[in-house]
Amino acid sequence: MNKVTDLFPDKEPKKEKQIVLENLLELCLHCDFKLNNSKTYQRYRICPKCNYHYSISARRRLASLIDKNSFNETSKWIQSLDPIEFSPKVSYRVRLIQDKIRTGLSEAIITGTCKIDEKEVVMIVIDSSFLGGSMGIVVGEKVTLALELAKRKKIPCICAVSSSGTRLQEGVFSLLQMAKTSFAVGSLKEANIPFITILSNPTTGQIFSSFASLSDIIISEPNAQLGFSSLGEIKEFDKISNNHPHTSETFLKFGQIDKILNRDKMKSNISSLLDLLSPNQNTYPNNLIKKYSKKKYYNTSPEKIIKLSRHKNRPKSDYYIEEIFTNFFEIHGDRVSYDDTSIITGIGKVSGNSVMIIAQKKSEKNIRRQSSSGSQSGEITPSGFRKATRAIKLAELFKIPIVSFVDTPGPALGMEMEKLGLSTSISNMIDQIGRVNTPSISIIIGEGGSEAALAFSITDKVLMLENAIYTPIIPEKGAKTEMKDMSKISEIAQSLKLTASDCLNAGIIDHVVSEPNNGAHINPSKTAKLIKSLLVNQLFEINKVHIKTLKNRRNKKYRNIGEYGSKFLETVKTESKIFQAGIKASLKALREN
Repeated sequence: MNKVTDLFPDKEPKKEKQIVLENLLELCLHCDFKLNNSKTYQRYRICPKCNYHYSISARRRLASLIDKNSFNETSKWIQSLDPIEFSPKVSYRVRLIQDKIRTGLSEAIITGTCKIDEKEVVMIVIDSSFLGGSMGIVVGEKVTLALELAKRKKIPCICAVSSSGTRLQEGVFSLLQMAKTSFAVGSLKEANIPFITILSNPTTGQIFSSFASLSDIIISEPNAQLGFSSLGEIKEFDKISNNHPHTSETFLKFGQIDKILNRDKMKSNISSLLDLLSPNQNTYPNNLIKKYSKKKYYNTSPEKIIKLSRHKNRPKSDYYIEEIFTNFFEIHGDRVSYDDTSIITGIGKVSGNSVMIIAQKKSEKNIRRQSSSGSQSGEITPSGFRKATRAIKLAELFKIPIVSFVDTPGPALGMEMEKLGLSTSISNMIDQIGRVNTPSISIIIGEGGSEAALAFSITDKVLMLENAIYTPIIPEKGAKTEMKDMSKISEIAQSLKLTASDCLNAGIIDHVVSEPNNGAHINPSKTAKLIKSLLVNQLFEINKVHIKTLKNRRNKKYRNIGEYGSKFLETVKTESKIFQAGIKASLKALREN
C-alpha cells in the first residue's frame, strides 16, 4: 500500500506541488519579490525590486511603445520558405510551423506604421521567441521594406530588437541580408531621416552586427546581453570575459551604445527624442539687446584672469547645459572604443529649437592629470574627440545647429593616447567641424587650451566669457619653455594674448560675454542667463544665412588668419625696423664701452 501511495501520491501532495509552481510564477526568479500585485510587472514584465527585465512578446512590446489603436501592419503577406531545402532531423518547414503556432507570429518580425504621442513613425519589432529572432530572407526583406517606407514617408524609423544566432537553415541567403539591410540604412541616412534602435535581452549575432549597430541612436534595456558573439561563445573563446560582463552596461562604458533605459521609461524618452529631432521652426527672437560687445573691459591682469578661469567654483559646462537648455537627451560613446566622460554630447532645446550640444567638462571623474600649476584638469582623450566628431555628424544628419562649450587645458598626452590615435582623432574632428553643413557656435567658458580648444571652436561664431582664456599652451609650461622659470607666468601670459579682450581685438572671437564682478562663480545663474541671451541671438542670426554662405565665411575666416597680405607685410616691416633699431643701439653701446 505504501509503495502504491509512493508511486501514485494522493490529491493533497498534488495540490501542494501546484501551489509551489504557482509561487514560482508569482515570485521574481532573481530576488523572490512577490510580483502578483505589481502593476509594473503586469504591464511591462519588470520586477519593481531588482529591476530585472523579463522577455516580452512582440505584441506586448508594441503596446508598451505606441499609441493605442495606431498600429497599421505592413508587409504582412510575406511568408518564410525553405530556400535551400534544409533537412536535418526536424525539417525547417516543420520548425517554422511550430513557432508560428507557439508564438502566433508569421515570422520573427512585425513591421508597420504607428504613432508615439501623436508623432508618426515606422516601427520594426523583432522577437527572439521565433527561431531566436534570427535574420532570414523574410526578416531582411521586411526590415528593408520598412526602412524604404520611412524614407518615402520622410518619418523616423524605430526598431525594437531581441535576437540571437544565425538563420543557418537559409544558408548564405541569410548572411547576405546583413548587406541588404545595411544598404537600406545608408539610404535612410542620405535622406537625413532618424533611425533609432532599442535593444533588449538578448541582442547578438547578425542583426546586431548590421542594421541595428548602424542606427543613429542606440538605446538598451538594463543588463541585456549584447554583442556579435553569444554569451556561450564569449566564454568559450575568452577566459577573462567575467571581468567585463557581456551586458549593455559594459557596452555603454566602452562607447558602443548611447543610453540605458528601463522599459517603462522607454516610450516617454523616445517621444522626447522624436520631438528633439523634428524640424526646427527657427523661432528665435530678434529683439535681444546687444550690449555685450559694447561693454568696456577693465585692464585685469592676464595672470588674474588665468586664476579666475580655473577657479574651483567656476560653473562647468554641465551646469550651463542644465540652466540654458530644456529636454536634454544625452548620448554616449564614440562607437569605437570608449565613452570619454570629459565630453558631454546630446540634443536639447533652446527657445523652442533643437541644437546638438558638445561640451568639454572638467570633473573629478575624468581621466585627470596634475598640471604643472596643480590646477584641476580634464584632458580630452582620442575617444573624446571621436565622440564629439560623431555628434557633429549627427547634427548634420538631423539638420540642427551645433553649440559647443570649451573648457580644457588640452588633449590627454602619453604613449597610450598615441596608440589610440590622438593625432588622427584631433585632425578628423577639425576637418569635420570645419566643413559641417549646419550652423555652429562655440562658447569658451573657462580654459581654452591648445589643440583641444581649437578642435571644438572652429565654428561660425565664437563667444568667450570675460574671464576665460584661449591659449596654445598651458601658461606655466610656456614660462618653463621660454624662460626656464615657471614662476614667470605673468610675463608669458602677457605675451600670449590669451584673454577675451585680446582675442576679440585680434578677430579670433566674435563676442565677449560679460561676467559678474569677480567672476562667473559669484553668480552662476546670472552668467547662464547672459550666455543664453547672446547664444539665442547669435543662433537666430546665423540661421538666417544660407549654409553655403556660412561655410564660405567659415573658410574665409580661418584662411585669412596669418594671411601673407598687405597687413602682414606692414607688421613685418614695423617689427623689422624695431629689430634693426635695437641692433644699432646695441652696437653703439658696445663701441662706447
